[in-house]
Amino acid sequence: MYKFRKLILITFISVLLALNAYSQDMLGIANSNYSGVMGIGLNPSGMVGSKLYMDYNLVGFNMSFDNNYAYITSDDFYDLLFNRKEPVYYTSEGEERNFDYYNNDKFKSGYIDLKIIGPGAMVVYGKHAFGLSSSYRTLTSFNNLPPDVATFLYEAIDYTPQQMKLYQHDKPIMAASLSWLEIGLSYSYLFNRQKWEFWSLGITLKPLFGYSGLYTSVDNVDYLIESDSSAHLRNTSLSYGYSLPVDYSDNSFEGSFKRGMGFGADIGITYQKTRKGHGNGYFSKLCEQAYDSYNYKIGFSILDLGYIKFTKNAESINYTDASADWYEPEDTLPSSTIDEINLKIAHYFGEPSAVKSSLTMYLPTAVSLQYDRWMWNRFYLNATLIYGFKFGAASVKRPTILSITPRWESAKFEVSLPIAFYEWEPVPLIGFAIRYGGFYVGSDNINPFLKISDFTGMSIYAGLRLNLMRLIHMNYFKGNCRDNKMRDIETFDYRNF
Repeated sequence: MYKFRKLILITFISVLLALNAYSQDMLGIANSNYSGVMGIGLNPSGMVGSKLYMDYNLVGFNMSFDNNYAYITSDDFYDLLFNRKEPVYYTSEGEERNFDYYNNDKFKSGYIDLKIIGPGAMVVYGKHAFGLSSSYRTLTSFNNLPPDVATFLYEAIDYTPQQMKLYQHDKPIMAASLSWLEIGLSYSYLFNRQKWEFWSLGITLKPLFGYSGLYTSVDNVDYLIESDSSAHLRNTSLSYGYSLPVDYSDNSFEGSFKRGMGFGADIGITYQKTRKGHGNGYFSKLCEQAYDSYNYKIGFSILDLGYIKFTKNAESINYTDASADWYEPEDTLPSSTIDEINLKIAHYFGEPSAVKSSLTMYLPTAVSLQYDRWMWNRFYLNATLIYGFKFGAASVKRPTILSITPRWESAKFEVSLPIAFYEWEPVPLIGFAIRYGGFYVGSDNINPFLKISDFTGMSIYAGLRLNLMRLIHMNYFKGNCRDNKMRDIETFDYRNF
């Protein structure tokens, strides 16, 4: 029984990545008029319309995960968090598990995100804005895990209600994991301005340095579980590839970082309807630039459009229309290393139809629509849609997020309360974000702490920027020249520049 469970895990490699998550977007911070460098990742065209004319990011991180497959109850989450008491659940056969699962007819999918944000900077110069950012990112996703496979993974193959049934799947079961370092070079331009409105374009070009990549796709499979000691797979087409920092013969760590190279881009456009027309275009210092407040603004962006090609220690393998029969104890080959896993898959399915010594993986591309409305005084209301999609099997998928975020903002202090819907799930995820000067902290999902829903995941982000810190005279918001000793630059009218 245990050995065939490992066969299922290998055949559907997506379940090796069964932690799943959402959101790298820091929804409580990214849409702020004081977001500066932190807003470039959502829409680079927003730089030129920022309340800041200069910004410096020192360090930050963002970690988040959530899922629609496994959970623990809110009470058990509190016991785990405060009493260090591990939860215990049981299968139908009485086997212990540390989590329960949603036994429904929904396909399972998920997403993991870890982002370490490095130094970055931004400067606005009239109609132009320039940005530099850096980060290390690790993303993992899986999609379209069928309900019957999800049940077998939890209950094991001795779950008799699903035995002696032929299951047929022609919707690709996909999983991927990607880690890389990226450097972002951003530019934004205010290309059209009327009395009460203006348009801006923005682009971020990103050289990418790949650290590791892994993907699998089961394009179609028919399978039948006869008992806990025999099973059959037919009409199976699958592909997988990897480039990992380990020795495939013994899993020992190899420290080389640059295993692949690639290129990515973010592209955006923003329209603003201003409240008081446009400000005076003449200035002699950067700090004299006027900020144009708005009634509302609308932005559209394409995010993470790009790829990484791995050529070091990389391999891509394809099987087409393969079949496999498994019987215990005959088919009990070891599978503790990558080489042994390849031999085990070849033992079940025969020789692969294609093998390549390279791997090209695509970024988690998404399109985003943002709407930001000034309500009164310093209150704003934001709505953001991020729709993720995949470029083929060898790519990480970004989840779809719809968020509504009220916020109150000032140069010194800011608070926001994002309410998000993950993958169109009906239960909203409640978050918060607080910024005090250059320090910010927040979460896009505090439901488990409020006991609103089961614990299926969480998120947290924090960081430190050098801007808006009065003690070191770095209040770089437009119209503020009191704390900044800037050299004069040539006076000009940027509307004609």
